Amino acid sequence: MDDGPRSEGATGSAGSGGAGRSGRPTDGGPPAVARLDRRFDASTRREAAEALGNPSSSMSAAAERVVEGLFETALGDPDEAVRAAAIESLYFHGDDHVDRLARRIAERRAAEGDSRAAGRGVAETFSRWLEHDRAAYRMLGATGLSAVGDEGAAGRLREAFDDDDARVRARAVRGYARVGGEAVEAVRPLVNAPNELVRGAALDALVAIDSADAVELLALAARRGNERLRLAAVDRLGALDRRDATGVLIGSLRDPAEAVRRAAARSVAAVVAEADAVPAGDVRDRLLAERPFEADGPLAAFRAVAAERTAADRAAESRDAAGSREGVTSGSRERVDAKTKRYAAWLYCELLEAADPTAADRSAAVKWLIDALDHRDRLVADLAAAYLPRIVSADATEEDPSEGATESPLGVDVERNLRALASDEAAAEAARERARAVLRRFKRAVVEAAADRHVEYVYVRWPADYTESYNE
Repeated sequence: MDDGPRSEGATGSAGSGGAGRSGRPTDGGPPAVARLDRRFDASTRREAAEALGNPSSSMSAAAERVVEGLFETALGDPDEAVRAAAIESLYFHGDDHVDRLARRIAERRAAEGDSRAAGRGVAETFSRWLEHDRAAYRMLGATGLSAVGDEGAAGRLREAFDDDDARVRARAVRGYARVGGEAVEAVRPLVNAPNELVRGAALDALVAIDSADAVELLALAARRGNERLRLAAVDRLGALDRRDATGVLIGSLRDPAEAVRRAAARSVAAVVAEADAVPAGDVRDRLLAERPFEADGPLAAFRAVAAERTAADRAAESRDAAGSREGVTSGSRERVDAKTKRYAAWLYCELLEAADPTAADRSAAVKWLIDALDHRDRLVADLAAAYLPRIVSADATEEDPSEGATESPLGVDVERNLRALASDEAAAEAARERARAVLRRFKRAVVEAAADRHVEYVYVRWPADYTESYNE
């Protein structure tokens, strides 16, 4: 794809396939793909390229062929309007195709001669396209200049921040940070842009800049923006391994919007999973210092993240047509990885163990721990098994244990639920064994705690047990 026209006698697109006189492909593919062939006039080819950007369901089986046909047209058609239409349609099939197109152009130019001169040449070409009257070319220009860069690329991309096409603005601001742009003030107006695509790109740029000023602006968005902006900001802050960014995330765990709290919990867990500049223990201590916790606050947020599906979970579910979809939280963005989910579960357990039992109803929280004994992720299940007896036994000794304290203040009969799981033949054997092990540890922990308090205590499984213990 060059600035100049192609020879009208050039061979057809490699992706267009054979076509009969009617313009229909001889191999049964979508007719519009065949009409990309250069034997048709430019108007027909342009209409075909535009049509392929809005494919019908009947085209889905030939999606790969459609994309390749558009790709070859964008690279090689002799008519600028046809090429622009192909670029637009490629974008609607997935904006990564525009990135691929820009890379191919850069590679082609680099192969033409001296690498330094070729590099300057392709950067100049992309820069010229930033001023093209067709938005498709400006979009490709911003994409390509972001990829190849050069000494003045940041300045030229900054000039495109006020382009009238949102796609161009978004790619320009993201590329600006990529090629070394550092002026946070230049990005600030785009953080509050009406267009969601532009706002997201501006936040991505701030993450790439990764300076104290950039974090301050992200923090402002996370605290004072509308819900959608706050959600986007806390989502991006998880990519920054910085203490100041993590502090903002911890504050967002009390955001009034559930979606923002959950995104903040996901980002916090992602940060501590890396255990680099922000140690997991420091985050835990900071969280524990901010008790008590509301039932729908940080506890619920970390629990929701621990229940999200990973890519591996989804793959396993697709192989198991009869599998249950339990544990998929409402509104889950399905972006959590296994390591992040495990750290979310760990933080949840730490918070639940330390929470004031009189501060809120914790029945849902404890019930989730019991259910998590059958969690798809073995390490999450093991965490639940390790923490459950500690959490329950501590509460069971707050009052006279002979009075059934396992039901209060927890609000759930833990022992009964554990026995039900241990005997549930539909549950995995590993889950049943965990339930049995927790029952044993629960009994031992409660007895030891009672002994430490000098309380005479008999562990009662059934009411008859208590009578029998005194009739021996």
